[in-house]
Amino acid sequence: MTQMLAFYLRLSMSDGDLGKDNKDESNSIENQRLLLKSYLDASEELDGEVCEYVDDGYSGTNFNRPSFIRMIEDAKRGKISTILVKDLSRLGRDYIGVGDYLEQIFPVLGIRFIAVNSHYDSNKLIGKTMGLDMAVSNLVNSLYSRDCSKKVKSGLHARWKNGYSTTGRLPYGFVKDKSARGGWAVDAEPAKVIRQIFEKANGGWSTRMIADSLNEQGILTPGKYRESKEMYGGNHKAPDSERLWDVGMIRTILVRYEYTGAFVQNYREKVSVGSNVTRAVPEDKRVIIEDAHDAIITKEEYENAQIAIRQMNKPKFKINNEYPLRGLIRCGVCRLSMTYLELAYEPVYYCPHKKKVGRHSDCCGDYIPAVHIDEAVWRMLRQQLNQLHDFGIQMELRKGRETKKGSLDCKQMRSEIDKLKAERIRQYEAYAEGILSREQYLVKKSALTAAVESLQGKLERLNTMIEDEDRFTGELALMKQKAGESMGNDRLTRELAEAFIDTVYVYDSKRIEVVFKFEDLLQRAMKKYA
Repeated sequence: MTQMLAFYLRLSMSDGDLGKDNKDESNSIENQRLLLKSYLDASEELDGEVCEYVDDGYSGTNFNRPSFIRMIEDAKRGKISTILVKDLSRLGRDYIGVGDYLEQIFPVLGIRFIAVNSHYDSNKLIGKTMGLDMAVSNLVNSLYSRDCSKKVKSGLHARWKNGYSTTGRLPYGFVKDKSARGGWAVDAEPAKVIRQIFEKANGGWSTRMIADSLNEQGILTPGKYRESKEMYGGNHKAPDSERLWDVGMIRTILVRYEYTGAFVQNYREKVSVGSNVTRAVPEDKRVIIEDAHDAIITKEEYENAQIAIRQMNKPKFKINNEYPLRGLIRCGVCRLSMTYLELAYEPVYYCPHKKKVGRHSDCCGDYIPAVHIDEAVWRMLRQQLNQLHDFGIQMELRKGRETKKGSLDCKQMRSEIDKLKAERIRQYEAYAEGILSREQYLVKKSALTAAVESLQGKLERLNTMIEDEDRFTGELALMKQKAGESMGNDRLTRELAEAFIDTVYVYDSKRIEVVFKFEDLLQRAMKKYA
């Protein structure tokens, strides 16, 4: 049986200076590939199609790498039988994560794993742990990454204290310019907006009043401005018409100390080596270099603004995290998540985007009673569940007949293919005995081969249709079972919402749209059984 072999090749950013200071050149992608090919050529048992997965420029401290994720997904689908790497450090440098893959994940998936230079082959360790040598090697890789991380952090702190900024994305109002002091130049157009914001805040304007004023003037938000200048795009979810100034944007600008001419470094840090999760660094731990670049406002204006915004107290609400539709309700206009609040008189939902932006947003500004939305969603869900249950019954009645017919059709096609192949052998025997000339034999052989290939194609398509139908009926049967179990409920619960509801879009108290997880399944069932 042909094996599906996977070469996993990885080169991190820290390997970008290969060949310098005696750094190991063998880590290059090409050398990893040559090593694995040589190992494969010398192996008598490994033979099959090779698929490469390459992550060039990705750290080994975590497993959030595109090609690695794609390889694991292919392995889950049964497309891969063996994974080969140069050594364990190419798989990863996280001690615990690598151990999980070697001792838990790969064995469950039935994957053979080989690390050539580490002399590791999972087939030779069936029923055993990875061994002391391998564990030590794995730990060394992890410690190496931690050591690199400490050196990088130390280097960054040294650069910061010497007055260098390592910020990739500059605050709104500045652009990178090597000729400018500190490498930051004031961007004249947004600088006027920033000065206006500080002037109004120090003049007693609230953040809502300032946002309304900027929206009335038609001033572009920081994200829109950057896009208009082709600096870099943002990851925005709201439609373009709802990308307006809001109180959050105003507050963000008012607390940026960089506008006084300072460099502020180390705002956030990773919770651990290799993690993508970050946390805010306390203000006293940040690195601040005063008078590092040209200022947009004075320090006095900044300090006065801090006093002003501290006086703008945020409303305090009690938020319940156990409501049924938690995380599933979005505003139908801006498509952003709605907020659930337990007010004194009743729980409500509202659009926070509308509250931040104000009257310039087209979103609904009402507090909509939670019971109103929950009951509307529950009515729609029950209708869909009843329909699913009915379709499931029709499917069960028809499934036996369709399965039997599909099996008979496949059996008949296979029988015809066998007959054609037998006839092709008889024609060859006739040619061998001199009954048919070579030309006659080739003509008959060609016609029979074409007929066999045609039937084989039809058989493959029929098998695909049967498999697809089996998946569909299986999913429908499962949903019918869940629907039947849910019919005894008299209200919407968190479990029901998580099982059946994808998203609820609320436009106002009278217009609510529900997107169900089984919507595609229901549409297909309607076409088939309605």
